[in-house]
This record gives sequence, structure tokens and C-alpha cells, in this order.
Amino acid sequence: MRTHTRILVIGGGPAGSTAATLLAKQGFEVTLLEAAVFPRYHIGESILPSALPVLDLLSVRKKVEEHGFVRKGGAYFEWGPENWELNFDHLEGSDTYSYQVIRSEFDELLLDHAKDSGVEVHEGVRVTSIEFDGERPVSAGWDRGKDSAESGTIGFDFLIDCSGRNGVMATKYLKNRKYNEAFRNLGVWSYWRGVKPLDKGPEGAIAVCSVPDGWYWDIP
Repeated sequence: MRTHTRILVIGGGPAGSTAATLLAKQGFEVTLLEAAVFPRYHIGESILPSALPVLDLLSVRKKVEEHGFVRKGGAYFEWGPENWELNFDHLEGSDTYSYQVIRSEFDELLLDHAKDSGVEVHEGVRVTSIEFDGERPVSAGWDRGKDSAESGTIGFDFLIDCSGRNGVMATKYLKNRKYNEAFRNLGVWSYWRGVKPLDKGPEGAIAVCSVPDGWYWDIP
């Protein structure tokens, strides 16, 4: 691994791989550190048409199109006594659809594209600490897992923290992450095979429905 990089990105999910790819395409030296080894499971599978222009910026839209994800035509809502559909065909422009993705595959596709775009990617490497010069972060400590003897430090000119819920900078250093008490609740999820498609809503739609004590979504 380099001992210094122009830009260090923490996290190889969609945010990290997107930021890294865009910067690499502009000629910047970018190093990305991802704690997991892809493919890895992640929840959050339903994306919106507004993501498609971003895929174009990344020059990765064709790869996503050819991968075979479920094409998403909109959404179906059953909320209390009200039922309605949101059909992406009614949107202006050419981006009148989106995808229901399998995150392990989608995220790996984006990370592989970052590698192809010139990003130096290291999987299975977690950031353990950030060093500062005054208020400016200047280097990161890393290792290959708590049971690994391999560790080191990488300096950088700029840092982009895309570590998601872990929030390396937000939780450990800036301490500016605040939880909204309204969202202090419980969510559960599961997956089923061989389920018939919904007979309501646009093809490939997500269904969002309310129940007396909460709400749920179904993603094909």
C-alpha cells in the first residue's frame, strides 16, 4: 500500500466508490480502504431514477443495465384507507425507470469499476485511527483485522469519509452525529424465494404499506 495518497476514501460502498471513481476520472490519485471483502451483504436495495444520471457520470450505466437487476417501474402505496401508484413513466426525460438491486452484487460492480477507473482499492483493510495536524486530518492508521499483525499508516492531502453507520470521523472525532428520537424504533426484514409478483402497481414496483403499529415495504 502507498504511504501517502492525494485523496483517501474510507469505505467502498456506493458513496465511496462513486466519489473515488469521479475523482480518479479527473486525474487525481485516489486510495480507497474498505473493511470488508466484497461481495458482502448489505440491505437497501431499491434505487430511484435520479441515480441513473450518476451512473452515466461514472460511465458504469451499461454494466448495471447488462447485469440483469430487476427493472423498477415505480411504486405502489397502501397507506391507511388510501391506495395509489407512482409510475416512473410519468417522469420527464429518458430516465423513467430504475432498479431493484442485490446490494452485494451492485456494490461489488461499482467497486470493481472504481478499480478499472484507476482507484487503488484495498479490501479487508479497516481504518483504526485518524491523526490530525491542528484541526486538519492528515493520516490514517489501518490494519487487516484485529487478529492480523499487518498494519500501517497512510498520509493524505484530503479525506473523504464514506464509512456509513460506522462514521469514523463523525463518531470518533467530530462527535457530531445526533440521533433523532422519532426514529428510535425497531425494524426487521427477511427474504423469500418463489414469490409471485404483486398484482398491483407498475412492473417491478416497490410496495409501501401501513399497518396499525407500523409500516413495511416489499421489494421484488
